[in-house]
Amino acid sequence: MLQQRVNALTGESEWILVGDGGDGGDASDPLAESSYLDMLNDRARNRAFSSAIAKLGRHGHVLDIGAGTGLLSLMAWRAMEEQCQVTACESFLPMYKLARKVCRDNGTMGAIKLLHMRSDEIKVGVDISSKADALVCEILDSELLGEGIIPSLRHAHEHLLRPNAATVPYRATVYAQLVESDFLWRLHDLQGVEDRLQDGLAFAPNDFYSYFKHRQHAFHVDEIPGMKLLSEPFEAFVLDFYRAPDVRGEFNQAVHVNFSGTAHAIVSWWVLQLDKDGLVCYSTAPRWIRGASEWCDHWKQCVWFLPGQGVSVEEQSELRVVVSHDEASVRYDINGGVCCNSSASGFELSLQRCRMLGDGSRRSIIQSAIQKALGERELGNCLIRDDGLMSAVCALSTPHGSCHVAGLFPGCRRDGLKYLESVASKLSTIHKDVKHLTGDDFKGHKVDVLLGEPYYATYEHALPWKQLRFWYERTTLSPLLSENPIIVPCFGILYGMACHLPDLWQSRCRLEEVDGFDHRSLTKPFSLLEFNMREEIQSLSGFAKVSVVKTGLCHGVVLWMDWVMDPENKDLVLSTGLLNPSWKQGVKLFRKPLQATETLELNASFDSQTGEISITRVV
Repeated sequence: MLQQRVNALTGESEWILVGDGGDGGDASDPLAESSYLDMLNDRARNRAFSSAIAKLGRHGHVLDIGAGTGLLSLMAWRAMEEQCQVTACESFLPMYKLARKVCRDNGTMGAIKLLHMRSDEIKVGVDISSKADALVCEILDSELLGEGIIPSLRHAHEHLLRPNAATVPYRATVYAQLVESDFLWRLHDLQGVEDRLQDGLAFAPNDFYSYFKHRQHAFHVDEIPGMKLLSEPFEAFVLDFYRAPDVRGEFNQAVHVNFSGTAHAIVSWWVLQLDKDGLVCYSTAPRWIRGASEWCDHWKQCVWFLPGQGVSVEEQSELRVVVSHDEASVRYDINGGVCCNSSASGFELSLQRCRMLGDGSRRSIIQSAIQKALGERELGNCLIRDDGLMSAVCALSTPHGSCHVAGLFPGCRRDGLKYLESVASKLSTIHKDVKHLTGDDFKGHKVDVLLGEPYYATYEHALPWKQLRFWYERTTLSPLLSENPIIVPCFGILYGMACHLPDLWQSRCRLEEVDGFDHRSLTKPFSLLEFNMREEIQSLSGFAKVSVVKTGLCHGVVLWMDWVMDPENKDLVLSTGLLNPSWKQGVKLFRKPLQATETLELNASFDSQTGEISITRVV
């Protein structure tokens, strides 16, 4: 199958051919990295849908919208005792092909008709012979509405389903709760964070909140430290599947406050009622709610941030919350106020970037490293090469004589550069791709200092070592660099730590029961590869043989990058490791867990052509 990806080194989109894996390959193959395996491994989800579909009774024609691998179609075919016609539509071509293979392997190709199209493209009398008697579908995201369930249901009830058709699910109810959380506040209120830090750096312009959009963010809220629940859960709204839902809705809810505090956010989740009787349910609720389902990664809880410092609430008081939704999203307003200003700039400041900009430790490390770099000797040109914004502001705020500071910000574009200009007005921006720079862009002078955090907006949701783009571009810039340039960061080090990860391994590797929620480190952190940014990019290989400090079943290796900003000061290191809330780490899952008793041996390699990193266990 073809899969689109961003080249780890160039930042350009490209298509790659992905095989079906067969019995070979690793659990970190592209399919295993997607959410499909996690969905198929969600036993609570599978049991609920199977039970509800079994209660439908016999129907002559069942429609499955967004069929995926065809699992719900197979459930319907089995529940009807093979005496029905199932029509399954799937618009994503690779998944359609996989569903076709699954149906063929299960001997259902005659009973399940697969259509490679969206449901709103289906024509009765052309693509299907008649309207369906029953609907099964699961096109839901963590917010409930983001995958288009409302327009899909409206079209299906009007054009594809008979009157009073049975549906699985039957309805969904969204619940919400007011919470106080310093962690969540720091993700959102950069102005307030900077007021506390008082380090002389300012990344929040006066119109800072205009850079946030109306939307919720998916989180595993159970993992957020120090969460204080200020109210009881309240019903936000209900979405019926058995009839055409409204395009828009607005609901006024009176919320009772149990504890005084500052409401920084609203946490929401949903409960699916899959059968008409209300006996079969599935919930994405956090663990503090009774009836919450087992851990999964394809659905999380959602967080809606309240403005600025949050909303002060008093114990035993009552708030009026207005919940509204359109076809694809939900919003919350408290006591008549707007919870978040609309993004008028076109440039969205993400939570990860906001957290990075407000990370006091990160600010201090970058500031110290740049102060040393620009103060070492007489310099002419300093070039910023990333999208992080922090290096540019730190360089401009550092006394550096006649040094000229210029920047290339590939992921910012026009609106992002406008934001940057508001916090770094003296920055000289070069509107060129790195491949097209010439000596004329620097008035014939060489570049003495090349700076980066590194951070690239293109890879914001990717794994930390995707930022090796900095090394690639440092190499591209070699003809423009002075004889002995200062490169910050000077090294990147890939670290790993073998861990016991039964929930994640079961989620991504085997279609079997998920047991427990246990995470244990079996080894101390160890280095796998070291990337020397002071030299041009090259392919690398590494080997690690580490002692096991705890016996147990090893499911994989947790991976992260450390960026060494100054080779002479070991404290000036930007880590994306386990204690850094601004980054996510990677996990290399083994196809088969091993019993870790003495040592673990791993081979690692880096391909300088593709930017891909490969890690294999030595058996």
